[in-house]
Amino acid sequence: MYRSDVVTFVSAGMLAPKKRDHALARRQLYLNYGALSLATTLRLAGHKAVLIHGEHRTPDDIFAEMQASGRFPSRYPLMLSIPSFYALSWAQAFCRLVKAADPDCKVVVGGRWVVGPDMEWFRTMLPEADELAPGLGEPYIEKLLTERPFLDRIAVPTPGFTLNHLLVDGYLRYQPSVEASRGCGMGCKFCEERDIPVEKLGHPAIIAKSLAGVQEQYGGREIHPYLQSSMFMPTARWAAALADETRRLGLDIAWRTETRVDVMTPSTLAGLAEAGLRVIDLGLETASPTQILAMDKSDKPDRYLRSAEELLAACRANGVMAKVNVLLYAGESAATLGETKAWLDQNASAISGVSVGPVIAYGPPKTADILIDNWTALGARPIDRDSAAKTGISIMHLSKDFDAGTAEVVSLELSRRYMDANAYFALKSFSYYPRGYSRASFDLDVEASDPACLPFAISSHVRV
Repeated sequence: MYRSDVVTFVSAGMLAPKKRDHALARRQLYLNYGALSLATTLRLAGHKAVLIHGEHRTPDDIFAEMQASGRFPSRYPLMLSIPSFYALSWAQAFCRLVKAADPDCKVVVGGRWVVGPDMEWFRTMLPEADELAPGLGEPYIEKLLTERPFLDRIAVPTPGFTLNHLLVDGYLRYQPSVEASRGCGMGCKFCEERDIPVEKLGHPAIIAKSLAGVQEQYGGREIHPYLQSSMFMPTARWAAALADETRRLGLDIAWRTETRVDVMTPSTLAGLAEAGLRVIDLGLETASPTQILAMDKSDKPDRYLRSAEELLAACRANGVMAKVNVLLYAGESAATLGETKAWLDQNASAISGVSVGPVIAYGPPKTADILIDNWTALGARPIDRDSAAKTGISIMHLSKDFDAGTAEVVSLELSRRYMDANAYFALKSFSYYPRGYSRASFDLDVEASDPACLPFAISSHVRV
């Protein structure tokens, strides 16, 4: 049997969008920059490598293309990355196809948030996996091609290279990523990185060089990179230095990042805007003092919300679109939701969009039960207590005021209150829709979608 000499990475897709299934949701692309880092590592070591994204296509389609391209079968293991529990069912179907076509194919499965929490549970979910990589893989990815190294969840610093987007199959459709740092460690109860210490940000000169290198990969064309950092908290001096470096290199690149609302000063935001920041995802989560304390977001809610207000005002003053993330949490009540809504109303002029959703427990029982027990004490309960064992996804009734169905309705209402179609398109097309996806195509997809599922107001942007 002919076998190629290409190492193929597959980022597992989803059989359906994780929130609401409509035409716009199926357009979204998420670059698996973790898998791309591994592919880049191998390429730098002299190996041929490619990264294929499953997106919302069927496992059969992706596998058929791998065969038609000659990449499968390969003399090297097939590297499968599962970026979320929502991709697990796609991965199961894909692995069955692989093993049926080539029983000798070694399948290495990674995805630290899915594989790592309980490897014994995961083996029962994906028995076709020959090797499980529970953590960050750069230190041992090359050994996995020919050996069985000891794999563990270890802290791995951000690699010193620029991600090679040319290795992504159909890379021109994707907006690129630049990894700035790893880790968070802020302790929020719902966060998967709550106990992983934050790493020092990369030097501004290195970040600017990576931005320039990525634009070169795209032939000098317009790009909107995402500066990836689980806890992005630069100082004003770091931001000013990045602005200096981008000017020195003659860069005009508009980029996006995410952060908490209480770790960045207005002066820092101003420096980042000078360096090209145009969209920022802000993890507010709630404006209710009760829920801020319940989430362990801060032990000083007043200071937390004051910082959020100041940061939003700085976004407005510096021309940065602020997308605010809101999380309906365990114990949510009409009163706590009212506090969040009132705060958002007061700051609506500085908000470009709002993403709202109820808290969900991810992971097998070993990890999910800890969260569920904590949330149960706050008045929540899972729809299905066995869901953690069956899927790794536990949807919650939040409280007596908000069962799961009501929480979904409220999430959509709150999102529509602050975001219209124009704002939604501006935010999504900047980072997640295929490059070149036009407003005309967007409008056609809106017409093809059930308006009851859309998280934005169709007619006008509500400002209060």
